[in-house]
Parts: sequence; C-alpha cells; structure tokens
Amino acid sequence: MARKYDMTWQASTRRWFKKHKGKMYTVSCRQLGCPDTKEGSGNAANAWWGAKLKEVEAAPPSEADRRANALKVWSMVQDWGQLAEEDRERLVDSMVGEGQYRKIKAQAEAMVETAAKPTPVDRTVSAQVEAWKGLLRSACQSRQLSEGRYDAYCRRIKPFMDWIGPGAAVDVIDEARLEGYYSHLSRQVAEGRYSRSSAHELLMTAKQFISRLATLRLIPLPGNIRDRRFRFNHSVAAEIETYSVEEVRAFLGACDGPGERTRLFLLLCLNCGMYQNDIAELRQDEVDWTRGTIKRARSKTRERGGPVVTYKLWPETFALLKKHRSGGDPVLTTGAGNPLVKEWLDGGKYRKYDAVRSAWMRLAEKMGMKKNRLGLKHLRKTSASLLGEHPQYKYYATHFLADSPRHMTEKHYVKPSEAEFIEALEWLRGRLLGTEPDGT
Repeated sequence: MARKYDMTWQASTRRWFKKHKGKMYTVSCRQLGCPDTKEGSGNAANAWWGAKLKEVEAAPPSEADRRANALKVWSMVQDWGQLAEEDRERLVDSMVGEGQYRKIKAQAEAMVETAAKPTPVDRTVSAQVEAWKGLLRSACQSRQLSEGRYDAYCRRIKPFMDWIGPGAAVDVIDEARLEGYYSHLSRQVAEGRYSRSSAHELLMTAKQFISRLATLRLIPLPGNIRDRRFRFNHSVAAEIETYSVEEVRAFLGACDGPGERTRLFLLLCLNCGMYQNDIAELRQDEVDWTRGTIKRARSKTRERGGPVVTYKLWPETFALLKKHRSGGDPVLTTGAGNPLVKEWLDGGKYRKYDAVRSAWMRLAEKMGMKKNRLGLKHLRKTSASLLGEHPQYKYYATHFLADSPRHMTEKHYVKPSEAEFIEALEWLRGRLLGTEPDGT
C-alpha cells in the first residue's frame, strides 16, 4: 500500500512543502533531523505538519489576514445572492475552515425553524391563565374560595397577561420580566391610574400565578419572587371616613312606610356592625328571640375561628327583625323568599345580586341623591368610631367590630364584660337615634 504524505516532496531541494490558506510552509530534512530522502523523512514531515497546523489554527489572525478576510466578507455580502451553493461553501470554508459552511448552515436552519415554530398552545400565557382559573373554580365548588374572590383573581391577573402578551410563551417569565412588571405598576401609581393598594393586589396576583407555573415545573421560579423591594407601602393607614350623627338620623328617617325593611338593614349595620353578607347569612340559631340578642361571628371570619360576639338588639332593631323574619334559615330573605345576597358562577362568569345594597341605593334616590356620600360599610365604621370616642366604652370598639384578634391579650387573656358591652350599645343607641342627650 502506498504511503500517504500530508506534504509535497521536492527532490531537487530535499524539502517538504505545504500550501495552506494561501500561505506556503516548508521544512528541510536537516530541520527534521532525518535522512534526505522522501522515504526516510516522510513520517517526520507528517508529524511536523500536524504540529504546525495546530499552531497555525490556534494563532490569532494577523493584520493582513484580517484585511483579507474583511475583503472576502465584503465581496461575499455583495455577491451572495449570485453565488452558487458550491461557491458559497468554498468561500466560507476558505475563511473559517474546511467543512464549517455546512455546520453553520445546519445551525442556522435549526434556529430559523425553532423561531418560526409557533408556541405550543398549552404553554402560552393565556392558556395557563385559563388553566389557573379552572383550578380556582374547583376551589369555589369545594367552598374553599368565594365566588367574589374568584372574580377578583380573574380581574387582577388580566393586566399582567395583557402586559406580557397573551400569546407569549410562559418561558419568557423570568426575573427581568417580574421586575419589569413591578416597574410598570409603579409608573401607573405615579400617574394616578392605580392606587398603591390596587397595585399591590395586582402584583401579588401575578406572583401567585408565576408560583403556580413553577410548581408545575413549567418555568423556573424567578429568584426575585420574594424581593422585598417590590412593594407599594399599601398598608399605610388611610383616614377613616364616617357619617355624621345627623346623616344617620336622616337615613333612618327616610325609611318610612315600604322602606322599613331598609331601615332594618341600616339598624343591623349600626347596632351589630354587620355587612351585607352578615345580614344575608343570619341564622335562626344565632338569634335569641326571648332575650333579644344576636350571638355570632362575622361571616368573613367564621371559617377561621373569628371571635363570637353577643349583641343586645335595640328595641327598634328587634321589633323589625321579628316582623320581617322568614321563619327559617336564613332569618331574612327577599319578598320572594330568596337569599338577600347571592354569588355564583355561570359558565365560569361571576354573577351576583345584593338586595341589601339595592335597597341602600334606592334610599339615596329617594333622598334626592345620585348616590350616598359613603358606602353602606361606613355605617359600621361610624358606630365603632363613636364607641372609640367614649372615655369608658372606647375599649369595646374592637369587640363591636368582631375582627380577628391581633394581640396576645385579645386572644388569651382578656374577656370583655358582656354587661358593660350592653351598656355601651345602649349608649350608642342614644347617640345615633337621639333617645338620650348628647354626651351621656
């Protein structure tokens, strides 16, 4: 078998030659330390060229090489469209190495194919938002989540989805995008489009959505998901707004004739610190029809063990409650026997009616107002604030609200006096209804 030589032998000069990328390389038999024959120096010449080739490939290009390559690139760009495939391959290989054209072309085609390929439907942001909504609906069905809270999540995740792009792949959600969304919300707050509280809720909802994606291993959990710099100081206490005593008396005075059911709703708010759901969910076993008391936890805190408070009903409240009770559960219903407040999902869409709020709005119209200055919930705040101003009964303001205890003493050490709380409620009746002089 004939031997393979990597270099060309020149017998007249007893040297080996090799032309590589336009440059000639030579080596003599004396330099190789071998006999000056082709057969005697062939192996050494192959070894010498192998080492020299590695040295050449590793060396940085010279200034002349750079200029030559720049000229080739410029010429290639100018003539690329007119070059045949084999000419393109030869030109690229001459600049970056033999066989590199095909590798570069294969990589480019793969990148183009990946970029052109649409994101799988189930990995788009909109698809994952819908999947998350499905999970929340399941929580509603098992009564672990209210329909109102479900609706709030749906409304709060939409701005994030619109900002990042409904058709975008969830893979784009990373630390930079989360920081970008925080910056976006901050600008909205600065421009007055969102309150700090609303921006906080939008950010928290987005974080919950992102955490679910990470839990499902669809994306890595962003490292800044718990960054404390992403906040809006939403917990800064706002000024407490209340109705004046004169306004409360005007409301109650306007509830004459057919409006006495509305008067009952207002009295329950003032007497027992109720919201609409508390009124709508009042049960027979929570009312002592002999003593004229209501003993219950707020609907909002009942499931998590909120405090149970006994309210002595004012004569005006008790008389109307007995007159309009349904005879079953719940104690109060609409004229048609339906719940006063109801939330439900209809094909995934949030639906609600609130007969208590509707009565409140009709009262405003009756009094010649487009709407009341403050909401119905401010009646509860008005009563609590009046108690808070009293030198003795101010300690019962928190007890009246029946909020979850915040301090150790409230949880384990202090039990409010029921007798004194009854006195406080009677004093409150005098202040609001005018049955006793102011200041008593």
